[in-house]
Amino acid sequence: MSGKLAAIAKELERTARVQERASDPAASVWVSANAGTGKTHVLKMRVLRLLLAGVAPQKILCLTYTKAAASEMSKRVFEDLAAWVTLTDEALAADLAKLLSRAPLPIEMAQARTLFTASIETPGGFKVQTIHAFSERLLQRFPLEAGVTPGFAILDDVEARALKRQAIDDVLGQACRNPKSPLAAALDCAVAHAVDDRFDQILGDALNHRGAIEDAARLVGERDGFAEAEARLRAHFGVREPVSSARLIAEIAGLLPTVDCMRLAELFQRGSTTDQKRAACLRDIAAAGAQRSRAHLMHDLFFDSKGGPRGSFATKKTAQTHPETETELSRAQGEFVPLWREFVGCELVEATMALYRLSDAVLQKYSEAKARRAALDFDDLIQRTKNLLASHGSAEWVLYKLDNGLDHLLVDESQDTSPAQWQVVARLAEEFFAGTGTQETPRTIFAVGDEKQSIYSFQGAAPEMFAAMGGKFAGLAHSAQAPFHRVDLNVSFRTTAP
Repeated sequence: MSGKLAAIAKELERTARVQERASDPAASVWVSANAGTGKTHVLKMRVLRLLLAGVAPQKILCLTYTKAAASEMSKRVFEDLAAWVTLTDEALAADLAKLLSRAPLPIEMAQARTLFTASIETPGGFKVQTIHAFSERLLQRFPLEAGVTPGFAILDDVEARALKRQAIDDVLGQACRNPKSPLAAALDCAVAHAVDDRFDQILGDALNHRGAIEDAARLVGERDGFAEAEARLRAHFGVREPVSSARLIAEIAGLLPTVDCMRLAELFQRGSTTDQKRAACLRDIAAAGAQRSRAHLMHDLFFDSKGGPRGSFATKKTAQTHPETETELSRAQGEFVPLWREFVGCELVEATMALYRLSDAVLQKYSEAKARRAALDFDDLIQRTKNLLASHGSAEWVLYKLDNGLDHLLVDESQDTSPAQWQVVARLAEEFFAGTGTQETPRTIFAVGDEKQSIYSFQGAAPEMFAAMGGKFAGLAHSAQAPFHRVDLNVSFRTTAP
């Protein structure tokens, strides 16, 4: 038992050193942490050490994923700051020594007792916010630069869902009233691919990719055109530009004329059980009325159970007795395989473009409804902020104003941050490494996350970007000769003895 206790003590000592490195206020840090390893504790340590180092509360921004996380983080920080006001000198010195891993200086002792008052009384003091709340505040501050209505309202989830549902109903009604319109054709295509009445779910999933739909719409100069997006998809999947899935089905269905199917079936029928199965398949192809059914039966004939082209069709004896069975089917297979693959790609392109067009029409209706209310939803907050910070016309001014009030950025639960949210974070923090040598005080970014705990697909979470963005900022820090640490926290504090 003593050996186990010694090992535990050694591991705890190592963890304390790692936490100290992660909370170093002079360095940017990327923390990968498992569940129960004290992510919030390290975040709190970093904020407290920043404040003790003399950083003004308003220069610190902590972005969290939920309001509950923001509330918990803020509560922990202010509990410690409040306690420092009333602790005895001995107790305060012990508390600070634990935080700093050294004896505190007299100036730090005095500073610690003033931080609570400074943090709550300083205008724009220490901020713990969700990224949506930060975006709202930024847009309210720069409405003209962001192209939003000053004093805009925020739609909650219930209101947003109701408006989106109404927009969907309006678009479906419009398509049904105009059966020869492109919108009606898109609806027919999408419904045909919606298995088990899953059309609402498929359209809802598509609407969640608003950025991709808007990007596709912008590839050409008009909102109702997706020609460039379709051309790119066709090129990617190897689909000829004018061809349709219906035309490909017709080409495929004509590869084996009925008379040839019946003739070959008769020859196969004279062979073994395997040959007779092939004969039955050929008879089914000949009897199929619809071209699509015929094409799918031909797929079963030409492809094996593993999804690859069949190596042979006749048994050795039948192939020797009737060589035309193998020869004719191999020839037809050689033509079938590329046509089938093009057909699969074409169906994918057509279904994708149908969803693009339907989703774009729904989003237009939804945007019009929001505009009438001078309102934004949560996705709008992120997209408008991303566009504001990326705009060449206003970004420099906005970042200049922010730079006067932001030196340290902390991102919690980074594994659940979406690509658009990462773009906001990146644009804010890139300025930290511009002209680093001229800064009197270090400017840092800190992020903590665990890909294994990601709420996959929720609000567009992209856990893989946590590592990618860590690499990006490591490169920026290296170029600016600024300290940057990668830290792993893997000791869980949630386990207990049986």
